[in-house]
Amino acid sequence: MKNNKRYKLIILFCLCFLAVANVNAQSDWQVPAKDNENLSPFLFDDDMILEGRVAYENSCTSCHGTPGQDDFTPMSPPPGDPAAEQFQAQSDGSLFYKIKMGRASMPKFEDAFADDELWNIVAYIRSFNENYKQQLPNMEGVEIPVYAMKLSFDQNVDKLVVKVLAEELPQAEVSVSAYVMGTFGKHLLGKAQTNELGIAYVDVDPALPGDAEGKVNVLVKATKEFARAKVQQDLAIAMPTEIHSAIEGRHIWSTDRMAPIWLKITFFVSVFGVWFALLFIVFGLRNIKRAREES
Repeated sequence: MKNNKRYKLIILFCLCFLAVANVNAQSDWQVPAKDNENLSPFLFDDDMILEGRVAYENSCTSCHGTPGQDDFTPMSPPPGDPAAEQFQAQSDGSLFYKIKMGRASMPKFEDAFADDELWNIVAYIRSFNENYKQQLPNMEGVEIPVYAMKLSFDQNVDKLVVKVLAEELPQAEVSVSAYVMGTFGKHLLGKAQTNELGIAYVDVDPALPGDAEGKVNVLVKATKEFARAKVQQDLAIAMPTEIHSAIEGRHIWSTDRMAPIWLKITFFVSVFGVWFALLFIVFGLRNIKRAREES
Protein backbone atom coordinates (compact mmCIF):
# COMPACT_ATOMS: atom_id res chain seq x y z
CA MET A 1 0.00 0.00 0.00
CA LYS A 2 2.83 2.39 0.88
CA ASN A 3 4.48 1.74 -2.48
CA ASN A 4 1.21 2.47 -4.31
CA LYS A 5 0.82 5.76 -2.48
CA ARG A 6 4.44 6.62 -3.25
CA TYR A 7 3.92 5.90 -6.96
CA LYS A 8 0.74 7.99 -7.01
CA LEU A 9 2.55 10.92 -5.40
CA ILE A 10 5.40 10.63 -7.90
CA ILE A 11 2.98 10.54 -10.85
CA LEU A 12 1.02 13.50 -9.47
CA PHE A 13 4.26 15.46 -8.98
CA CYS A 14 5.34 14.74 -12.57
CA LEU A 15 1.98 15.82 -13.98
CA CYS A 16 2.08 19.07 -12.01
CA PHE A 17 5.66 19.70 -13.14
CA LEU A 18 4.75 19.13 -16.79
CA ALA A 19 1.70 21.40 -16.51
CA VAL A 20 3.73 24.23 -14.97
CA ALA A 21 6.51 23.75 -17.53
CA ASN A 22 3.96 23.86 -20.36
CA VAL A 23 2.40 27.08 -19.08
CA ASN A 24 5.81 28.71 -18.63
CA ALA A 25 6.90 27.61 -22.09
CA GLN A 26 3.81 29.07 -23.69
CA SER A 27 3.83 32.31 -21.71
CA ASP A 28 7.53 32.98 -22.48
CA TRP A 29 6.99 33.95 -26.11
CA GLN A 30 10.32 35.07 -27.51
CA VAL A 31 10.04 37.29 -30.58
CA PRO A 32 13.09 37.48 -32.88
CA ALA A 33 15.05 40.68 -32.25
CA LYS A 34 14.60 41.94 -35.82
CA ASP A 35 10.83 41.46 -35.66
CA ASN A 36 10.63 42.93 -32.16
CA GLU A 37 12.20 46.16 -33.44
CA ASN A 38 9.96 46.31 -36.51
CA LEU A 39 8.04 49.59 -36.88
CA SER A 40 4.91 50.42 -38.79
CA PRO A 41 5.56 52.48 -41.92
CA PHE A 42 2.04 53.88 -41.57
CA LEU A 43 0.88 56.57 -39.17
CA PHE A 44 -1.76 55.24 -36.78
CA ASP A 45 -4.56 57.62 -37.76
CA ASP A 46 -8.31 57.42 -37.16
CA ASP A 47 -8.92 55.46 -40.37
CA MET A 48 -6.42 52.78 -39.38
CA ILE A 49 -7.90 52.54 -35.90
CA LEU A 50 -11.41 52.19 -37.32
CA GLU A 51 -10.39 49.42 -39.72
CA GLY A 52 -8.41 47.75 -36.95
CA ARG A 53 -11.44 47.80 -34.70
CA VAL A 54 -13.55 45.98 -37.29
CA ALA A 55 -10.83 43.36 -37.81
CA TYR A 56 -10.36 42.94 -34.05
CA GLU A 57 -14.07 42.53 -33.34
CA ASN A 58 -14.40 39.93 -36.10
CA SER A 59 -11.30 37.89 -35.32
CA CYS A 60 -9.98 38.64 -31.83
CA THR A 61 -12.87 39.38 -29.45
CA SER A 62 -13.77 35.71 -28.96
CA CYS A 63 -10.49 35.16 -27.08
CA HIS A 64 -9.23 38.57 -25.97
CA GLY A 65 -12.64 40.08 -25.18
CA THR A 66 -13.41 43.79 -25.29
CA PRO A 67 -10.30 45.90 -24.57
CA GLY A 68 -10.50 47.45 -21.12
CA GLN A 69 -13.22 45.08 -19.89
CA ASP A 70 -10.87 42.32 -18.69
CA ASP A 71 -13.31 39.75 -20.10
CA PHE A 72 -10.89 37.59 -22.08
CA THR A 73 -11.52 33.86 -22.33
CA PRO A 74 -9.99 31.84 -19.44
CA MET A 75 -7.25 29.80 -21.15
CA SER A 76 -3.77 28.54 -20.36
CA PRO A 77 -1.88 30.73 -20.88
CA PRO A 78 -4.48 33.53 -20.67
CA PRO A 79 -4.76 35.59 -23.89
CA GLY A 80 -4.85 38.81 -21.87
CA ASP A 81 -6.65 42.12 -22.22
CA PRO A 82 -5.11 44.29 -25.00
CA ALA A 83 -5.70 47.40 -22.90
CA ALA A 84 -3.80 45.98 -19.91
CA GLU A 85 -0.43 47.44 -18.92
CA GLN A 86 1.40 44.14 -19.44
CA PHE A 87 -0.05 43.79 -22.94
CA GLN A 88 0.79 47.40 -23.86
CA ALA A 89 4.37 46.99 -22.64
CA GLN A 90 5.15 44.98 -25.79
CA SER A 91 6.72 46.72 -28.77
CA ASP A 92 4.75 47.41 -31.94
CA GLY A 93 6.89 44.87 -33.76
CA SER A 94 6.19 42.22 -31.14
CA LEU A 95 2.42 42.73 -31.39
CA PHE A 96 2.61 42.63 -35.18
CA TYR A 97 4.71 39.44 -35.16
CA LYS A 98 2.48 37.59 -32.69
CA ILE A 99 -0.73 38.48 -34.53
CA LYS A 100 0.80 37.48 -37.86
CA MET A 101 2.59 34.26 -36.89
CA GLY A 102 0.49 32.97 -33.99
CA ARG A 103 1.48 30.08 -31.73
CA ALA A 104 -0.25 27.28 -29.81
CA SER A 105 -3.78 28.52 -28.99
CA MET A 106 -3.09 31.86 -30.70
CA PRO A 107 -4.23 31.56 -34.35
CA LYS A 108 -1.97 32.52 -37.22
CA PHE A 109 -3.43 35.48 -39.13
CA GLU A 110 -0.76 35.72 -41.83
CA ASP A 111 -3.12 34.20 -44.39
CA ALA A 112 -6.17 36.17 -43.26
CA PHE A 113 -4.78 39.72 -43.27
CA ALA A 114 -2.32 41.68 -45.38
CA ASP A 115 0.52 43.41 -43.52
CA ASP A 116 -1.20 46.80 -43.59
CA GLU A 117 -4.32 45.21 -42.09
CA LEU A 118 -2.24 43.68 -39.30
CA TRP A 119 -0.86 47.14 -38.55
CA ASN A 120 -4.48 48.35 -38.40
CA ILE A 121 -5.09 45.92 -35.53
CA VAL A 122 -1.95 47.14 -33.76
CA ALA A 123 -3.17 50.73 -34.21
CA TYR A 124 -6.51 49.80 -32.63
CA ILE A 125 -4.77 48.11 -29.68
CA ARG A 126 -2.59 51.19 -29.14
CA SER A 127 -5.67 53.44 -29.08
CA PHE A 128 -6.30 52.15 -25.53
CA ASN A 129 -2.96 53.47 -24.27
CA GLU A 130 -3.12 57.18 -23.44
CA ASN A 131 0.64 57.33 -22.95
CA TYR A 132 1.54 55.68 -26.25
CA LYS A 133 3.62 57.66 -28.74
CA GLN A 134 4.17 56.00 -32.08
CA GLN A 135 7.72 55.61 -33.25
CA LEU A 136 8.07 55.80 -37.02
CA PRO A 137 10.98 54.38 -39.03
CA ASN A 138 13.57 56.67 -40.59
CA MET A 139 12.16 57.38 -44.04
CA GLU A 140 14.95 59.71 -45.14
CA GLY A 141 16.05 58.87 -48.67
CA VAL A 142 13.33 56.24 -49.06
CA GLU A 143 11.21 56.60 -52.18
CA ILE A 144 7.74 55.14 -51.83
CA PRO A 145 6.26 54.22 -55.20
CA VAL A 146 2.66 55.14 -55.96
CA TYR A 147 0.88 52.05 -57.22
CA ALA A 148 -1.86 51.92 -59.81
CA MET A 149 -3.83 48.72 -60.34
CA LYS A 150 -5.73 47.36 -63.30
CA LEU A 151 -8.24 44.57 -62.66
CA SER A 152 -9.65 42.07 -65.13
CA PHE A 153 -11.05 38.55 -65.15
CA ASP A 154 -9.86 35.62 -67.23
CA GLN A 155 -12.94 33.40 -67.52
CA ASN A 156 -10.98 30.68 -69.32
CA VAL A 157 -9.06 29.82 -66.15
CA ASP A 158 -11.37 31.46 -63.56
CA LYS A 159 -8.72 33.88 -62.30
CA LEU A 160 -8.80 37.49 -61.22
CA VAL A 161 -5.95 39.27 -62.99
CA VAL A 162 -4.31 42.15 -61.11
CA LYS A 163 -1.67 44.28 -62.81
CA VAL A 164 0.35 46.57 -60.54
CA LEU A 165 2.12 49.57 -62.04
CA ALA A 166 4.13 52.51 -60.78
CA GLU A 167 4.73 55.33 -63.26
CA GLU A 168 3.49 52.95 -65.99
CA LEU A 169 6.18 50.40 -65.10
CA PRO A 170 5.25 46.88 -63.92
CA GLN A 171 6.06 46.12 -60.29
CA ALA A 172 7.35 42.66 -59.38
CA GLU A 173 7.11 40.84 -56.01
CA VAL A 174 4.20 42.96 -54.78
CA SER A 175 1.85 41.19 -52.37
CA VAL A 176 -1.73 41.27 -53.62
CA SER A 177 -4.79 40.45 -51.52
CA ALA A 178 -8.27 40.28 -53.04
CA TYR A 179 -11.55 40.37 -51.12
CA VAL A 180 -15.23 40.14 -51.96
CA MET A 181 -17.25 42.81 -50.17
CA GLY A 182 -20.48 41.53 -48.66
CA THR A 183 -23.23 42.60 -46.30
CA PHE A 184 -21.31 41.34 -43.27
CA GLY A 185 -17.85 42.59 -44.23
CA LYS A 186 -15.18 41.43 -46.62
CA HIS A 187 -14.29 37.83 -47.39
CA LEU A 188 -10.85 36.78 -48.58
CA LEU A 189 -10.86 35.73 -52.21
CA GLY A 190 -7.16 34.92 -52.34
CA LYS A 191 -3.58 36.15 -52.17
CA ALA A 192 -0.75 36.18 -54.69
CA GLN A 193 2.45 37.96 -55.67
CA THR A 194 3.11 39.81 -58.91
CA ASN A 195 5.51 38.30 -61.40
CA GLU A 196 8.18 40.12 -63.41
CA LEU A 197 5.40 41.57 -65.59
CA GLY A 198 3.69 43.06 -62.52
CA ILE A 199 0.77 40.61 -62.81
CA ALA A 200 -0.78 38.54 -60.03
CA TYR A 201 -3.39 35.83 -60.54
CA VAL A 202 -5.99 35.09 -57.88
CA ASP A 203 -8.16 31.99 -58.13
CA VAL A 204 -11.93 32.57 -58.22
CA ASP A 205 -14.45 29.90 -57.25
CA PRO A 206 -16.71 29.29 -60.30
CA ALA A 207 -19.67 28.81 -57.95
CA LEU A 208 -19.23 32.23 -56.35
CA PRO A 209 -22.68 33.90 -56.42
CA GLY A 210 -23.04 37.38 -57.86
CA ASP A 211 -25.87 39.64 -58.90
CA ALA A 212 -28.07 39.16 -61.98
CA GLU A 213 -25.09 40.08 -64.18
CA GLY A 214 -22.60 37.99 -62.22
CA LYS A 215 -20.97 41.07 -60.67
CA VAL A 216 -19.52 41.29 -57.16
CA ASN A 217 -17.79 44.16 -55.40
CA VAL A 218 -14.08 43.34 -55.24
CA LEU A 219 -11.50 45.03 -53.01
CA VAL A 220 -7.85 44.53 -53.98
CA LYS A 221 -4.87 45.64 -51.91
CA ALA A 222 -1.25 45.81 -53.01
CA THR A 223 1.61 46.11 -50.50
CA LYS A 224 5.40 46.01 -50.63
CA GLU A 225 7.58 47.40 -47.87
CA PHE A 226 6.35 50.98 -47.29
CA ALA A 227 4.15 51.17 -50.37
CA ARG A 228 0.49 50.25 -50.35
CA ALA A 229 -2.56 50.87 -52.48
CA LYS A 230 -6.09 49.60 -52.81
CA VAL A 231 -8.87 49.69 -55.38
CA GLN A 232 -12.51 48.71 -55.11
CA GLN A 233 -14.48 47.80 -58.21
CA ASP A 234 -17.55 45.89 -59.41
CA LEU A 235 -16.41 42.99 -61.58
CA ALA A 236 -18.31 40.26 -63.42
CA ILE A 237 -16.39 37.32 -61.97
CA ALA A 238 -19.21 35.34 -60.35
CA MET A 239 -22.17 33.20 -61.30
CA PRO A 240 -25.26 35.26 -62.27
CA THR A 241 -27.87 34.90 -59.55
CA GLU A 242 -31.48 36.06 -59.57
CA ILE A 243 -32.35 37.55 -56.21
CA HIS A 244 -35.87 36.72 -55.06
CA SER A 245 -37.87 37.57 -52.00
CA ALA A 246 -37.80 34.86 -49.36
CA ILE A 247 -41.60 34.53 -49.57
CA GLU A 248 -42.06 35.20 -53.27
CA GLY A 249 -44.26 32.53 -54.83
CA ARG A 250 -44.00 30.32 -51.79
CA HIS A 251 -46.86 31.52 -49.57
CA ILE A 252 -50.29 32.31 -50.92
CA TRP A 253 -50.83 34.70 -48.01
CA SER A 254 -47.67 36.75 -48.70
CA THR A 255 -49.93 39.63 -49.83
CA ASP A 256 -53.63 40.29 -49.31
CA ARG A 257 -54.15 40.55 -53.07
CA MET A 258 -52.80 37.03 -53.63
CA ALA A 259 -54.90 35.39 -50.90
CA PRO A 260 -57.89 33.33 -52.22
CA ILE A 261 -61.42 34.19 -51.03
CA TRP A 262 -61.81 30.99 -49.00
CA LEU A 263 -58.70 31.88 -46.99
CA LYS A 264 -60.01 35.36 -46.26
CA ILE A 265 -63.39 33.96 -45.12
CA THR A 266 -61.67 31.40 -42.89
CA PHE A 267 -59.52 34.11 -41.37
CA PHE A 268 -62.42 36.43 -40.50
CA VAL A 269 -64.59 33.59 -39.21
CA SER A 270 -61.75 32.49 -36.97
CA VAL A 271 -61.22 36.01 -35.63
CA PHE A 272 -64.95 36.52 -34.93
CA GLY A 273 -65.13 33.04 -33.38
CA VAL A 274 -62.34 33.88 -30.95
CA TRP A 275 -63.99 37.17 -29.96
CA PHE A 276 -67.36 35.42 -29.53
CA ALA A 277 -65.78 32.79 -27.29
CA LEU A 278 -64.10 35.47 -25.16
CA LEU A 279 -67.38 37.42 -24.75
CA PHE A 280 -69.23 34.20 -23.92
CA ILE A 281 -66.71 33.46 -21.16
CA VAL A 282 -66.88 37.02 -19.78
CA PHE A 283 -70.70 37.01 -19.62
CA GLY A 284 -70.65 33.52 -18.13
CA LEU A 285 -68.33 34.63 -15.33
CA ARG A 286 -70.51 37.67 -14.77
CA ASN A 287 -73.65 35.52 -14.41
CA ILE A 288 -71.86 33.21 -11.98
CA LYS A 289 -70.83 36.20 -9.86
CA ARG A 290 -74.42 37.53 -9.79
CA ALA A 291 -75.77 34.11 -8.82
CA ARG A 292 -73.34 33.93 -5.89
CA GLU A 293 -74.29 37.41 -4.72
CA GLU A 294 -78.04 36.62 -4.82
CA SER A 295 -77.55 33.40 -2.88
